[in-house]
Amino acid sequence: MRNKLFNVAIALMSAGTVGLVISTCFEITTGEPFYCLLIKVSSILFGVGGPVLGIAFAREGRRRKK
Repeated sequence: MRNKLFNVAIALMSAGTVGLVISTCFEITTGEPFYCLLIKVSSILFGVGGPVLGIAFAREGRRRKK
């Protein structure tokens, strides 16, 4: 069974990826600088999701060894 930390990591990485795709499309079509901020925020979500995913895998591996 997946733990909550794993689910949070996947959700953060998914939100970051969706944000990057949307903001990149807006940046290409409009050229507005506002979307640069959206790119940075979604990159932060993606960057936080990666380590959380690593921690979730480490905790899961530790549980299986017991």
